[in-house]
Amino acid sequence: MPIGRQVMPIGRRVMPIARRIMSTARLAVAVGYLAVGFASPAPLVAAEPTNSASAAGNVRRVPLATLPSTADETVPVVDPSAGGLTVIAFLGTECPLAKVYGPRLNAFSQRFADRGVRFVGVNSNRQDSMAELREYGQQHAIEFPLVKDFDQTFAAECGATRTPEVFVVNATGQVVYRGRIDDQYRPGVARAEPTVHDLRDAVEQSLRGEPVERPVTEAMGCLISFPERPDSGNDTATPKHAVTYTADVSRILQRHCVECHRDGQIGPFSLTEFDEIVGWADMIVEVIEEGRMPPWHAREAAHPLANARSMSPDEIASVRTWVESGTPYGDAEELPAERSFVSDWMMPAAPEKVLPMSGSPFPVPADGIVEYQYFVVDPELQSDRWVRGAEIRPGNRAVVHHAIAFVRPPDGGDVGRFGILAAYVPGQQPTVLPPGYARRIPAGSKIVFQMHYTPIGRPQQDITEIGLLFADPGDVTHEVYAVGGIHQDFEIPPRAADHQVEGQVKRFPRNGKLLSVMPHMHLRGKSFELLVRRQGDGGSGDGGTPETWLDVPAYDFNWQHNYVFTDPPSLRDVESIRFDARFDNSSANPFNPDPDATVTWGDQTWEEMAVVFMDVAEPLRQSADASAARQGSASQQDRPATTHRASSKGERRRRAEAFAERYLEKFDRDGDGVIRPDEVPDAVRLFGFRDLDGDGDRMVDRRELTRAALSRDLRP
Repeated sequence: MPIGRQVMPIGRRVMPIARRIMSTARLAVAVGYLAVGFASPAPLVAAEPTNSASAAGNVRRVPLATLPSTADETVPVVDPSAGGLTVIAFLGTECPLAKVYGPRLNAFSQRFADRGVRFVGVNSNRQDSMAELREYGQQHAIEFPLVKDFDQTFAAECGATRTPEVFVVNATGQVVYRGRIDDQYRPGVARAEPTVHDLRDAVEQSLRGEPVERPVTEAMGCLISFPERPDSGNDTATPKHAVTYTADVSRILQRHCVECHRDGQIGPFSLTEFDEIVGWADMIVEVIEEGRMPPWHAREAAHPLANARSMSPDEIASVRTWVESGTPYGDAEELPAERSFVSDWMMPAAPEKVLPMSGSPFPVPADGIVEYQYFVVDPELQSDRWVRGAEIRPGNRAVVHHAIAFVRPPDGGDVGRFGILAAYVPGQQPTVLPPGYARRIPAGSKIVFQMHYTPIGRPQQDITEIGLLFADPGDVTHEVYAVGGIHQDFEIPPRAADHQVEGQVKRFPRNGKLLSVMPHMHLRGKSFELLVRRQGDGGSGDGGTPETWLDVPAYDFNWQHNYVFTDPPSLRDVESIRFDARFDNSSANPFNPDPDATVTWGDQTWEEMAVVFMDVAEPLRQSADASAARQGSASQQDRPATTHRASSKGERRRRAEAFAERYLEKFDRDGDGVIRPDEVPDAVRLFGFRDLDGDGDRMVDRRELTRAALSRDLRP
C-alpha cells in the first residue's frame, strides 16, 4: 500500500483549514499547553519603566542563601566574593515555558561568562524532586548550577511567583531587574522572535553602569504554589476540611483533566498523583477560573453539544475552596479507583483498514517552530466505500496537539461530498456514526493527514494512523457529507475592534439533519454565531427571530473545535442558515499581527477567512419532491446576507470592480485572466465557486466576478 509524505502545491490541494498558519501562530502552540493554558496574562509590550527596582514587590535585595545543587554540592546563589552580576532564574522541570527558555538562558550564561556574570537556576516547586531537576538540566544541556529550594524559603523571601522568572542582582544581592526574559511568549500567543529583550538589556545596561530602563516586568509562566496556612482559630464556622482531595478534587480532575494530563499524553505534567497535584494547585485554580482549561469556547445555545468540555460553577468553586483551605488530602478510603484508558482503538470494533500517515516517523524537534505537516495516503480504493467509523490514533500523544484527516476526491470527482473523515483533539472521542449513517469515499480518493505538533523540550518521533470501519452499502440509509458557508468580499478596517461579517449556507438538504459545525477564522477571529430561521406559517418565509444553534463567544484559532450536536436537529422546516463572524483588528487583540492593516480574504493567517463547515446527514432513498427541495428555495437560499448597503450605483460598481481585481490578483495563478476550480482554496471551490461561475463553464472571469459582487452589494 503506497503511503508517505507528499508536498502539495500551494493553493491547489492543501486543505484550507491548515495551510495558512503563519509562523507566529504555529509558535503560539509550539510551547504546548502553556501558551494556551498555563501562563499569566500580561501586555504584549514590556511593562512601563519604573523609577527603581523596589517596585518589584518591594524586594530590594535577595537573601545570601546557599542551596544544594544537582552536582551534589552546595552553591551560594549570590556570591559576594565573586563580584559582578548574578542572574537568578526560577525554573520548573515540567513548566513548558521553563523548557523553552532553559536553553536560551544557557546561551546567555555562555555569552556573558567572560564579563563576570553568573547564572544560577533555582527550583522551588514542591512537586519537583532533585532527581527531576537533575534530569531537566541534562535534557536541556544547562551548564550553569541548578539548586533546590526545598522549603521554598528562598523563593518566598525573593517574592518569586512563577517559572521562569528572573532576577538580576549585583554582588551585594541588590535587585536591579526582575520579571520576564523577553516578550516572545504570552498566553495563547507566540511571536516568531522577541521584540523586547528585557533580560539581555538589563544585563547590558548594568554592565555599562547605567540604570536599568525597565527594572520590573511581569513574569509569565507557571505559578509556584506555596502551602496555604488557614487560620486555625476559625474552624468553628465550617468543617475544617469541607472539600478534600480524596472525596472531591480527585473526581473533578478525573472527569476533566487526566485524559490529557497523565504520562505520555499532551499535557505537560501529570495530574494523577497527589504529591504532584498540590504543586500545581494555584496554577489549576488560575487556568480554570480564567476559562483557559479545559479548552472549550462555546456556550449553551438551542441544541446541546455532545463534546462539551467545560467545568460547572460548583466544580470550579470546589477546587478553589480546596486550595484556599490548604489542599487537604482527606480520608484515603474515599479515593476513587484510577480512571482507566483504552490504549488500543476506542471504536466499538477493530478497524477493518488501518492507514499510517507515512512509512517512516516524522521527527519532532525539541523546540522551535514546527510547520503544519501534510501527509497524503492512497487507500487504494478500487470502488466507492462507505465509512461508518473513523479514528485517528497518534503514535506519540505527547507531541500531537491535533490531527485531522480529510477525504480528497480524485481529480474531476464530485467535491460536493468533501468532508472531514476524522479528527483527533486530546480528550475527544472517535467519529462513529449512528446505525445506517455513513460517509462515501469515492474510488480513487486520497486521505490527507493534517498534523499539528508541539515540541516538548527534547526530540521526539511520531507515526500517526487512521483506522476505518466500513459499512455494507445495503445497510446505509443516510449519507453524511459536508456543506458550508463562505463570505469572501469583506474588508476589516484598521483598528476595528468588533467588525461583523455575515454569510450564508446556501445549499443544504431540507430532508436532512445537522450533525456538527466547525467555524473557521484566523488570528483576528473574535466570535462566531450560527443563526437558523425556520419557515413561517403558510410558507411566508417569516420565521420571526432566528435561533442560535451555535454560539462561540471567544473564538480561539489555536483550538480547531468541531462542535457535535447531542441530538442532531432536523433541517426540514429551516428557511435559511446564516453565520455572524466577528473580528477584532484592534491593538487589544494579543493575536493581531498588525492592527494598522486593512484586512481582506486570504489564505495566510495575517489575512482572514469567514467560513463554516457543517456535516449533514441526508436520506439516500428520497422522493423526487424531496430531492428537488434539497437545495431550498432559490428566492431565499441564494439571497446572500448583507451587513451594509452601498450608498450609490457608482460606489457599488467601484467596489465590485475592486473586488474582481483583488480576486484575480490573488487566485489567477497562471495569469490567463480566468480562475479555474483548482486555483482556489478548497473552501472556495466547495462552497463558493459555483456562485461566481455564472455560466457554469467552470471558469470565472473578471465580468463574472464583478457581477457576483454587484449581486451581493456588500460593504464591509
